[in-house]
Amino acid sequence: MNVRLGPDLELIQLPRSPDLGDYDWFDLEQAGTQVGKARCRIEPGQFTVFSIMIYPEYEGHGHARAVIGHFQREHALIVADRVRFQARAFWVKLGFVAESLDRYVWRRSAPQTFSQ
Repeated sequence: MNVRLGPDLELIQLPRSPDLGDYDWFDLEQAGTQVGKARCRIEPGQFTVFSIMIYPEYEGHGHARAVIGHFQREHALIVADRVRFQARAFWVKLGFVAESLDRYVWRRSAPQTFSQ
């Protein structure tokens, strides 16, 4: 699966492989150059992010935010597992709530219905 996140930013889901463990890996490319990657697990009803890494020379351009934004559009429940202390503010800014010191959760809000 390849998803265009911006004019020259593309998220590429790699095929599952026993060599890569029990994870779903995503490469992030900008104009054909790999600028980061994410290690996740897609399960029925839950999407877990174990790590997202943007290479240092490409940090600060909103790439990680674009990747997580895409995941939020595609999944109703996302768990950020093993969150480092330095990354907590990032997850909170994106609407995640701490369940423990290193586990943050985002749930899509149910559409509100109004009765008269």
